[in-house]
Amino acid sequence: MTISAAAELLGITVDTIRYYEKEGIAPAPDRGPDGWRRYDERDLAWLAGVVMLRGTGMSVAEMREYAAAYRAGADDEQRLALLRSHHETVLARQAEVRRHLDALERKIAAYEQQLDGR
Repeated sequence: MTISAAAELLGITVDTIRYYEKEGIAPAPDRGPDGWRRYDERDLAWLAGVVMLRGTGMSVAEMREYAAAYRAGADDEQRLALLRSHHETVLARQAEVRRHLDALERKIAAYEQQLDGR
């Protein structure tokens, strides 16, 4: 699969894929006889994981650390520890967003009640 097709499938840009490769977050795929990148299922699975991690707010530095641990042969426990740590961060951020959303909903309800009282 070409980089354009991979980007479209993953819902990201070609530049994003190139950036992840340049930063060592995603391995560079094999190239076809024409010199163009060719993505296989393994490459796509890794990139999908990167997209998921970024979507949960993992920083580029943390993604770099995870990818480096994987390339260095870190065992499952080490990689699991990195993911668990990030999971805790996501849960804390989710709780904070929930608090803000609750406050926003109370504010909206107050305005609606005020407008309905006119």
